[in-house]
Amino acid sequence: MKEQINLIKILEEKGFTYKTSDGIYFDTSKLKNYGRLAGQLLSEKVEGARIEKNPEKKNSVDFALWKFSQPGVKRQMEWESPWGVGFPGWHIECSAMSEKYLGSPFDIHTGGEDHISVHHPNEMAQTEAARGHNLANWWLHNAFLLVDGGKMSKSLGNTYSLDDLRKRGFDPLDYRYFVLGAHYRVPQNFTWQALRAARQARLNLINEIWQINGKDGQINADYVKKFQEKINDDLDMPGALSVVWQIVKDGAVPAGDRLATVLKMDEVLGLRLSDILKIEVPDPVKRILKERKQARLEKNYELSDKLREELKQYGFGVKDEPDGQKLILQF
Repeated sequence: MKEQINLIKILEEKGFTYKTSDGIYFDTSKLKNYGRLAGQLLSEKVEGARIEKNPEKKNSVDFALWKFSQPGVKRQMEWESPWGVGFPGWHIECSAMSEKYLGSPFDIHTGGEDHISVHHPNEMAQTEAARGHNLANWWLHNAFLLVDGGKMSKSLGNTYSLDDLRKRGFDPLDYRYFVLGAHYRVPQNFTWQALRAARQARLNLINEIWQINGKDGQINADYVKKFQEKINDDLDMPGALSVVWQIVKDGAVPAGDRLATVLKMDEVLGLRLSDILKIEVPDPVKRILKERKQARLEKNYELSDKLREELKQYGFGVKDEPDGQKLILQF
């Protein structure tokens, strides 16, 4: 709170504020290029689109820096200030907190695309007016996550937590893989079917990596360059993920190098692929595989299928290929 009040005092000293009956306001007409983030001129802004109109404001888009508590009404959250008892406006806390914890200016400011028109332009205005420089060097806005093609809303009962995903048998990393599959500026539609597809794709990747039999490899510089080019191209995570799949499948690259390179890439992706290397085949699984191999030689397919099901209890599965059975991970 101290930092917010101090920032408002600086704006006041520099002539960017004025007082009304209900608070201290920022005068947007005093700041050149106000609203440029949204690509709108000050004259194009419309008052009342988000909040109730205030006839005392000098400009329709001026916003509150400090609001006065109503006389005789005790709020749960209110503080003393040079302007009287009240509370900060919606935007000032973000400018104050980011400056305190990230410095000013800081590199990257993120947020939802719904903040492009109001909240983020006002954040920018406060810091630029008070400090004389940008709040952040880069602004990245993500598109909305839809649910079954519609808006996510508590009233609709379609908001989900990671605990909800776990209850349905999903790992939080399945959701992470799902999110990596779309660019942050493109709306993404969450469905349980889409999450199942992401889970299967992640499991396929895990099995590909688990089957790589290589140690002491070197990081492949060419593939790392491709990966970084995707990352540096406006965070093209789907493209970066495709590079991971390319090297996993590239038999021309030594196994150890493929493994080392993928693990290096995963430092960015955060899929915890290194955990796969810790998975060992327990003795009961080895026994089941041996029994199943014999059952198939004897064409005892009923027993073979039964043993396949037993493997699932240990988190494993099996694929029958022309050269024999292949053990796979199956979570």
